[in-house]
Amino acid sequence: MVLTTEKLLQGGSALATTREGKKVFIADALPDETLKVSITQDKGGYAFAKIDEILVRSEDRIEPACPYWSVCGGCDFQYAEKHVQARLKESIVEDNLRRLGGVDRTSFEWERTVASQGWAYRNRARFHVDVPAKTVGFLARQSNALVPITSCAVLQEKLNTLLSEPDCLFEAAQKSRFDKSRGQSEYSQVPVFLGDDSFSLSGKAVRITIGSHQFMVTNEVFFQSNPFLLPAMAEYIDACAVGDVVMDLYSGVGTFSAFLAKEGRTVISVERDQKCLALAKQNAPDCEYVISAVERWKKKPKSRVDTVVVDPPRVGLDASVPSMIACFKPKRILYVSCNSVTLARDLQRFRHEGYTLQKLRMFDLYPQTFHHEVVAILEKGDIRT
Repeated sequence: MVLTTEKLLQGGSALATTREGKKVFIADALPDETLKVSITQDKGGYAFAKIDEILVRSEDRIEPACPYWSVCGGCDFQYAEKHVQARLKESIVEDNLRRLGGVDRTSFEWERTVASQGWAYRNRARFHVDVPAKTVGFLARQSNALVPITSCAVLQEKLNTLLSEPDCLFEAAQKSRFDKSRGQSEYSQVPVFLGDDSFSLSGKAVRITIGSHQFMVTNEVFFQSNPFLLPAMAEYIDACAVGDVVMDLYSGVGTFSAFLAKEGRTVISVERDQKCLALAKQNAPDCEYVISAVERWKKKPKSRVDTVVVDPPRVGLDASVPSMIACFKPKRILYVSCNSVTLARDLQRFRHEGYTLQKLRMFDLYPQTFHHEVVAILEKGDIRT
């Protein structure tokens, strides 16, 4: 059938509607394109489709630069320039907030998106290794087959050397406890983190400099993968925090806590992962640390909390957390989100507690993909300050 796309949705599919009113989700398409498509899955009320032919091409469409495009399962947004990618991600965030959160763009201040280089930025990767075949790469698109990769355009060059000289990856794969993780693949998975001067493999801690701070990180914990843009996001969060008592929930290895810690300020960091917390105590030693899942932490502070920073995983906040945060009576909540669908849902929950969105800024940490990070600033009341 021939369809014209309307907009991009979370995850990157373009939405089109048939004459009968059926919603069709099309991969690798841009808004306002007319496409000849084939249905790949029919779910009754909606369907998924692939492009057979582009009849009317968006002026924003470019040819993907990577030779592994459409074969490798990574980097799903290479068919638009970096600045166009950022603009379209903004439209996805805006659509999610309006449809799912009931938040119109005119009701808050949308600050200028912050971006960095589009290639050679990632300093973290999870390689898939076929030890018997002596091959390394990533999984194929919508498949568990291994795509051998000799060079990845979004990885920093030092990480790419592991693809051209993979002996240490084979060695790590043979003894790694990440082998055949969760049964998702028959291949060994080897996570690697690149610090300032060396790699982290098999749990080794390495040093990385982010802005004016240094952090100890291993390949076994989460750390944002774009060290070129992470300083700007951490500094923004620091600049937006107010008051002398700050909570950092889901604090990880202390990335934000380190920036937030200042003389005369109390920073309370809550994290459930013991490995993260051990590193955080090195990275931000002047904070108070609590090992607990945020939703199970029932602390009642002795005094009012001024700012709460919350950086949950993609699933967002447990339903109980917004009311728990509201009990602390913070002047400001800084919500760091990698999923604007769950952010929109949680904004509704905060609104029931009297906190509304005042400002939002997107950080395009991961060009060539549909992933986006936003920082939402919430305060009591309905009027922006």
